[in-house]
Amino acid sequence: MALTLVSSAASASMCPVLIKQGRDAAATMNQSDPNVKNAVAKLDRAAALHKEGKHADSMREANEALGMLGVKK
Repeated sequence: MALTLVSSAASASMCPVLIKQGRDAAATMNQSDPNVKNAVAKLDRAAALHKEGKHADSMREANEALGMLGVKK
């Protein structure tokens, strides 16, 4: 049980970091590019999931967005 709590806390703290990385990268790109728009939509979804406490799902969405933007993790 303790491992789950630690893992969940670590995930919770990583979501905002990943989302910020994605938003910072997207801000330097062509905002009308469909790939950038899709990535930003995923970042929005990641932020919503984070607020709902669904940190694993949030990290998955954020990591997918980072991949779409070509951000190295």
